[in-house]
Amino acid sequence: MQNHFLILSILIFRKVFLYLLVALVVALLALIGSAFLFKDRIIAQFIQKANEQLSTPVKIKKIDVSVFEQFPNISIVFRDVYVEDSHPGVYPLLTAKHVSFHLHPLDVYRGQYIIYGLKITDSETTLKTDANGINNFTITKDTGDGGNVRFELKNVQLANTRVRYMDQSAEEDFQFFSEQLSASIQSEQNRYTIQTRGDVTTEKLLLEKTSLLQGKSFGVKTSLVYDDNEKLITISRSEAQLKSSLFTIQGTYQWKETPTINMNIDGKDTDIQTLLSLLPETSAKQFTPYQSRGDMYFRAKINGEISNTRSPGITAEFGFSRATITHPETQAKIDDANLEGSFATSAFKNASLAVLSLKNIRGTLNGKPFEAGLLIRNFNDSEITLNFKGEVDAAELVRFFPIENLKQVNGNIKADIAFAGRMSWLKNKATATRASTRGSVDVRQINFQYGRDEIPVQNLNGSFQFNNNDLALSDVTGKLGSSDFMLNGLFKNIITFLLFENQPVGIEADLRARYLNLDELFVYAFGKEVKSENDNVYEFSISPNVNLNFNCQVSRLQYKRFKAQELRGDLLVKNKVAVSRNINVKTMGGNLSLSGIVDAKNPKAINISSSFKLNGLRLDSIFYVFENFQQTFIQDKHLKGNAFAEVSLDMTLNQNLSLFQETLVADISATIRNGELNNFEPLKALNKYLDDEGLSALRFADLKNDIHIENKTVYIPQMEVRSNVTVLQISGTHTFDQHIDYRIVTPLNSRRKIDINEATGAIEEMEGRAKLFLKIIGTTDNYRVIYDTEAVKKKVIADLKKEVQELKDAFNKKKQKKTIELSTEEFDWDDN
Repeated sequence: MQNHFLILSILIFRKVFLYLLVALVVALLALIGSAFLFKDRIIAQFIQKANEQLSTPVKIKKIDVSVFEQFPNISIVFRDVYVEDSHPGVYPLLTAKHVSFHLHPLDVYRGQYIIYGLKITDSETTLKTDANGINNFTITKDTGDGGNVRFELKNVQLANTRVRYMDQSAEEDFQFFSEQLSASIQSEQNRYTIQTRGDVTTEKLLLEKTSLLQGKSFGVKTSLVYDDNEKLITISRSEAQLKSSLFTIQGTYQWKETPTINMNIDGKDTDIQTLLSLLPETSAKQFTPYQSRGDMYFRAKINGEISNTRSPGITAEFGFSRATITHPETQAKIDDANLEGSFATSAFKNASLAVLSLKNIRGTLNGKPFEAGLLIRNFNDSEITLNFKGEVDAAELVRFFPIENLKQVNGNIKADIAFAGRMSWLKNKATATRASTRGSVDVRQINFQYGRDEIPVQNLNGSFQFNNNDLALSDVTGKLGSSDFMLNGLFKNIITFLLFENQPVGIEADLRARYLNLDELFVYAFGKEVKSENDNVYEFSISPNVNLNFNCQVSRLQYKRFKAQELRGDLLVKNKVAVSRNINVKTMGGNLSLSGIVDAKNPKAINISSSFKLNGLRLDSIFYVFENFQQTFIQDKHLKGNAFAEVSLDMTLNQNLSLFQETLVADISATIRNGELNNFEPLKALNKYLDDEGLSALRFADLKNDIHIENKTVYIPQMEVRSNVTVLQISGTHTFDQHIDYRIVTPLNSRRKIDINEATGAIEEMEGRAKLFLKIIGTTDNYRVIYDTEAVKKKVIADLKKEVQELKDAFNKKKQKKTIELSTEEFDWDDN
């Protein structure tokens, strides 16, 4: 009996299931058939009803009806959709590859187009509000009853959607993108409850000129109510997931009268990267690589009116405790980090009202503790209060906060400093004293390489004391390249000079050094390029912002071939002019003292005016150091002796410190003692006339003359050379392009070596003795010795002496005028 009942039940169930299946298939076929048979009518009626409510053109490439996309609903599918906006001209409001509207079949048959679902794929929407406050998205007509096309959306699917909103009057530009976003909308008497879930990326969030949250991807879950009558959006609870941080958002936004926002944001499980990503990109860019672990928090509130004249206020609290902050590339980290921060402004668009406070900043870097605080008021003209106290390892500091062009850093820094003042005060020397800077920085055994050329600084030690805008250096020692130094002095206006461009600095300092390598230092200071080991190219200049009062004592100094010992002197710099009134140095076997002016106001034509004294300098060393003055006629190998001279010169150099030859003017009053002139070819050539082999090794005691250089010519008035061989009188000219015209008067001891007929007019009988007049003419590479018949007749030697005296007198007048001008120049920082 039971078996029969079970079999009967199975048979009945099979029949019922079969009937239901048949009914379902029939219904499906009927639905498909109806959709196919009435497709054109459905499309036509939908478009007609929609057009009754749209005021802008809509272009659709293809329209279809589907029962499979959202079964059992009917879907009206649009492909390649273009919707015109409401602004004048041809601009799209929306473009999409695919738009489908989901409707109930019975509603469609009744002529009611109630849209329960919506799916949009690959779309771009551009919403604009122009400078007059007129938007481009008012595209529906006011039909009173809402028309036969209505929205009761319970299922909205968006894929690959990009939305851009621009408000020209408020200078706002927002752009969002979502790969996948779903929403449901329930409506009741113009009140809409909206729930969304998906992802949103903020491609652009520009408020005026401030960029926020650019390129940030959020996982969003939103629940809000939109009241169309009150023009009010109420966010009951929304969540935005940014990386590992969760932000909850609650509040309201209404615009029935004046737009007003009241929003609260609370962050949970935040880290330093997330907090920094919320800041403007320009402010946070250099900090974005850092990672953190520890207790961090973030709370913010936005409240106030939004209009062209007013903006909402913002308050935020953030910070961390017992945190570890790590640089992921260097693995340098701050342990036990603590910070309490706040930001507040009563009007977001008015940066002058903003206040940022960072207090109780503490931590340890490589086991060494530090503490700090920062307060900034008015972001337009920042009023800053800053303090720092601690000891840090320089290597670890740079590993934690890398500085461009700073490498191989090590050593120890101990600081206790405080600053208070407005940044605008520091831009002007007259107001810079209002700012207060106090404290000291002590450095011990600091080493680093700086710049693209990796300039090495080693063993930097000393103390830096801040006094308002000035910095005092106390026993600051170290090495720069191969040069060592010890500095004591005062840098005035140094804070302003370091923070802003084109600001003056006054330096009063004493330098002590055992060795200075000027070749290296010039390349470090002015270097542009180093082509080879012996070819340093640099451009010399004097900064218009540097005012210098400098005293130095250097044991050894080198510049190219120039080597010196026991350098003592002073240097004054102001207005791109450098002056030294007293420099003494031992060099080239003697002593050199000089005074001079370097005027670099024109960086391509550097004027130099100098006077110096030579006391016993070796002639061969002088020629060697100055590379034989770029000529091969008479060289260091030909000369011996000691030079005693007083020199006064003016000249102009280019930016590479090469001479403009036509500008050199010099007076040289010189005495050569214990002189030798060996294997000098022009003198050896005189042997033909004098019959004396001793001219190849000429020795003389004191040789005196006053030489003048001008017009690219060296003028040598007649001088008498009493040598081991004979007594010569020499005068003449030697041009910079190596043309020579030397006049020589020598006793004629033997007439056997000369052609009497050819020498007629070049021999003069004086006091019972015959003198022969010769001249050496041509170039240093191609010269000849000939009889000087003009010298006797025209008194050429006397004329040359007169010309030289006239040139010297004119030069001395110019020098006196320049000296008077210099005496009126005050090189005092306080006069700036």
